[in-house]
Amino acid sequence: MADSRDHKILRIGLIQNGKIVEERLLRRRESVTVGQSPRNTFVISSVAGFPKTYPLFEMKAGRYSLNFRSGMNGKVSVGDSVHDFKTLRAQKVARKKGEGYVLSLSEKSRGKVVIGDVVVLFQFVTPPPPPSKLQLPAALKGSLGQRMEWPFITSLLVSFALQVFSLGIILSKDYPIAPMGRHTIPDRFLPATQEEIEEKLPENDEEEDEEKEEEIDESAEPEKVLPKKEEPKKADPAPQKPLTIKEQKAAEAKRVRKVQGEVRDQSMLSAVGSLGGDGPTVVDTLTAGSRDLKESMTGTGNMAVARTKAETRRLEQTGSRTGTAKTIGKDVGRGSINRVERTARKERRVGRIKEKVAEAKGMGTLKQSIIKKVFKRQKKKVKSCYDKELTKDPTLSGSVKVCFDIGRSGRTSKIKIKRQGTNARVESCIKKLVKRRFIFKPPPTDGSVNVCANYVFRPPAN
Repeated sequence: MADSRDHKILRIGLIQNGKIVEERLLRRRESVTVGQSPRNTFVISSVAGFPKTYPLFEMKAGRYSLNFRSGMNGKVSVGDSVHDFKTLRAQKVARKKGEGYVLSLSEKSRGKVVIGDVVVLFQFVTPPPPPSKLQLPAALKGSLGQRMEWPFITSLLVSFALQVFSLGIILSKDYPIAPMGRHTIPDRFLPATQEEIEEKLPENDEEEDEEKEEEIDESAEPEKVLPKKEEPKKADPAPQKPLTIKEQKAAEAKRVRKVQGEVRDQSMLSAVGSLGGDGPTVVDTLTAGSRDLKESMTGTGNMAVARTKAETRRLEQTGSRTGTAKTIGKDVGRGSINRVERTARKERRVGRIKEKVAEAKGMGTLKQSIIKKVFKRQKKKVKSCYDKELTKDPTLSGSVKVCFDIGRSGRTSKIKIKRQGTNARVESCIKKLVKRRFIFKPPPTDGSVNVCANYVFRPPAN
């Protein structure tokens, strides 16, 4: 096989404006193109009118040939003499091919080609030996055992052995199934489970065991066994008949009397009364003797005792304005308590209030109807701030002016209160109420608005 260094390679350099622009050794024997296209071997972009790709050196049949045009200048050595392109064309050393000329080159040829302001120099040179790869000396490389990280490999092997050993123990051991029983149940559930077990146990286990023992004894020694008295069988309970309306009313009356007794024993009636006659009586401290509970409670403090809902409605209609009627029996419960609470609330709302809301101001926009709706909804709570203090000072009166901003979230801010005549506790209560409860939905648009309202408080008329 021929050595690759037997053939010389082409050495090309580009000179522009007296400076070497590029120099290259073409180890591969292939065609060399120049032009403006970046795909060319050498890119020449400064020559106007030059084609994008032009094969300057063409490889055919293992030999290079030079292609040049009539507009190009240059010199080439042919044999032992040097000729310019004009002489080569005149002597027909370069044969014509299309619009250009072709000149065969040998490995001794050298020359230059002028293309505009670019000069292409070429010659054939012996290829230099390829650069060898850098390698470490054998002394520095060491053997495979020296290059291995033995501490790391040892730790890996020990870890692998431990994991395999542990896995083998786990797979080879037969773990018993945990027994299920009462001892596995938490202590807090034991009382409930004990009750369920006792309920499920049959009641006649002992009787069945005794009967079995007696049968065995009778088969062994029948002459010594005394006859056992048979217990009378319990008759099956007769099916209960549905109660009639009269019986249902009687049972309901019995239940009501029982509830009345429990209420009487657990309430203050057992403390203020004494057992005698048909029921508890109230000692009359004004007159000698005692009276019946109903009569005593009816004449004491505008309080009456009603046993049915009809009596409650009748006493409420005929009673005084401040008196209340309370039922005992069926009516002792939520309904009567709610009626008492409603009456007490009505008695607490003794004050009078006048409210005046001004027009909203500011950069934002909010309908006046939405503002009035919120003020109307919170009017009773504002009044309760005044009523609470009115119970302490019956002559309390005055006015409170509230101003605040409504932000884009619908919440209030920058609350300012100016009072006249009322106390500081009313002012503080109203301020907290406005901050927490006054929420405007939908909120104002295009910014916040400012709202003011004036409250006038007066005590009840005599």
